[in-house]
Amino acid sequence: MPDSAANRSAPSAPKLSAAVWKAGALAISRGTGMAAQMAVQIAVGALAGPAGIGTLQLHMAWGSLLGELVGAGEPTRALRDHSLNGNSGSAVRAGLLKASKTILFYGALLGAFVILLVVSGLAAVLELRTGPLLISIVISAPLFALTRLFAETLKALDKAMWAITVENTVMPVVILGLCALIALDIVPVSQGAILSSAVAGLLLGLTMMTISLRRRWETTNESQATETDGKAAISVRGESMHFWLNGLLNIAFLQLPFLIMPWLVSVEEVGRYAVAHKLLNVITTLLILLSAVYGPKFARAAAAMNPQELRALLATTQRISLAIFVPAAVIMLALSEPLAKIFSLSPGSLLPLLALLCGGQLINAATGLSGVLLNMSGAAHLEFRLLIASCTATVVLAIPLGLYAGASGIAAAIAAGIALRNISSYLAVRKHINSLGTD
Repeated sequence: MPDSAANRSAPSAPKLSAAVWKAGALAISRGTGMAAQMAVQIAVGALAGPAGIGTLQLHMAWGSLLGELVGAGEPTRALRDHSLNGNSGSAVRAGLLKASKTILFYGALLGAFVILLVVSGLAAVLELRTGPLLISIVISAPLFALTRLFAETLKALDKAMWAITVENTVMPVVILGLCALIALDIVPVSQGAILSSAVAGLLLGLTMMTISLRRRWETTNESQATETDGKAAISVRGESMHFWLNGLLNIAFLQLPFLIMPWLVSVEEVGRYAVAHKLLNVITTLLILLSAVYGPKFARAAAAMNPQELRALLATTQRISLAIFVPAAVIMLALSEPLAKIFSLSPGSLLPLLALLCGGQLINAATGLSGVLLNMSGAAHLEFRLLIASCTATVVLAIPLGLYAGASGIAAAIAAGIALRNISSYLAVRKHINSLGTD
């Protein structure tokens, strides 16, 4: 039959080429942001040493983790729901307003809780003993959440390129501007100055996204509905809580080494691992880039109860991920020594970390956007269970390996956790897609 399931499950060559082209354009945009982030690592390292890099990384890790906490799953919901009502500006505005109020409420609760910790003397337990770091994290948490909310909304409205560019480029550019002022002796180098520039970068990026959404609403014609407008997303009981917990666990999994390393290794070791993490972040970013394009597609296909389309979309993300990952990993490993020199690391100290992390990220790329598909198709509860198991297994491995082998041991544990999570997620999503075809 000409319209067989087999024919429908494989995208045509022009569609795949267009997908690769779009992914490439997004990769270039994100690559610009990554280049700026690498420049930040080099500049901060030159001005404040490995301790400066470590402090900034701890700010990013705790700020983004707590941002997911106060975000309450709203960014994930925005990506899914706004993908189905993109031509209804009033619905998008109402959803954003409600979500923003939720985020600000939880941000205020976080601030009150931290003040209570400081007053009671328990803040030292969190290893956040310095005032500037603690203050910057509390301020940044709701800003991280709002930035993600607005970025995911822009992605749902097919503004992925702009969302990714602003989300990943503005902050490092602001930090680099401060580093330039420090290098010119206009501003003295200090922890507070570096952290303040990170907060200012978040504020500027959020402002730019707000302006972009306002312009989108002004030009939206709500009479031009598409076939997906008004369709209800697949929803199950307890989904809001699972969106929340999945976002929190995802960011915790990504930042896990930086959450446990301060108790296991020196801040210099944190800085060394941070360099390898940033270099390999191009792979993690690959899936984030693809989710900006394919997350809305997953949501629409799931709402239409189209398992063939879901299989085709997942397979496309696998092919694109591997096509970009493999050459990037080979180049990165081959240039490990020059890269170590650029970041003022000792010879031979970077390659083992990169090799270990590449092993885990290869599985990550090979399984595509399995977790995103689960979240977008009514199976957030499955993703939650897999994340719990993966995070637990990674921590259990990381503590003894970190004590025994330092940063390299933690890298081995993280790689194993990445492999476990993505293989199990891929198996779960295949089963879930099959169930959609039988309901």
